[in-house]
Amino acid sequence: MTKATMPRSTDRLIDFLGDVGQRWGLPAVACRVHGYLYLIARPVPEAELEKGLGLSGKPLAEALAWLADYQLATCADRSWRTDTDPWVLMLRALQERRQREVEPALELLRDCHRDIASDSGQDRVLRLQVGKLLALVEDLAAIDMQTRRLPPRALRQLVGIGGRAARLFDRTRGRKDRE
Repeated sequence: MTKATMPRSTDRLIDFLGDVGQRWGLPAVACRVHGYLYLIARPVPEAELEKGLGLSGKPLAEALAWLADYQLATCADRSWRTDTDPWVLMLRALQERRQREVEPALELLRDCHRDIASDSGQDRVLRLQVGKLLALVEDLAAIDMQTRRLPPRALRQLVGIGGRAARLFDRTRGRKDRE
């Protein structure tokens, strides 16, 4: 499928994924390539990616390398593919981000908290603020750890139930922005 033969809505969706990814601190081109691979749902040779996305050379190579590094795409027989299950992709991406971001953040916060707590000359407010931030990240990491213990099917069901309950609540109580 080339950019010229791709439905306009699909092209818009791929561009949107690149924009959203960039807002989340991810490479926009890699998110566009990943979106294309996901939507096509079959192995795609690099030449088709070049034509389909209007990319070539270094930007495409960097995007594919990033996707491979994050285990979001694989190459076999000179063709690239990604999983067709968005849950698998989300969980894989979360695992990579957890290892690269949450674990180092926890280590840094614990070191800072320990250093500040051991220095009696430190400002009490500073000690309190770092402690609150550490507690938040530790709580989020603990929730994450427990959700990883759930089988993927159970996690899907829990999120699905929560989503349906939230939509029902919106319909019956009306949508109100949080203050």
